[in-house]
Amino acid sequence: MTNSDCSKIPTTNREFWVSKIKRNQERDQENYRVLQENGWQVIVIWECQLKPSVIEHTMREVELLLNNNLLSLYKKHKPVPFATEEETPLPKAAELAE
Repeated sequence: MTNSDCSKIPTTNREFWVSKIKRNQERDQENYRVLQENGWQVIVIWECQLKPSVIEHTMREVELLLNNNLLSLYKKHKPVPFATEEETPLPKAAELAE
């Protein structure tokens, strides 16, 4: 999950922060890849996604992901990939059944 409020780059020493954030993102992607290759699904929750105004939406996305993964253990059901944008609407139950 990403959130535009979470990705603001500091204005002081901007070159340092841009470089640091890029390195962190590359490291994170490699770590996610290794975890996924070993059967794990990665869920990233940013601190800003826990603000009172958005926490309910965040927890619904996590709940959907966990429920879907549980279903995949018992059925030939392909897990729904985790939403990468907060604006992505949650699928309706009828859409998951298809």
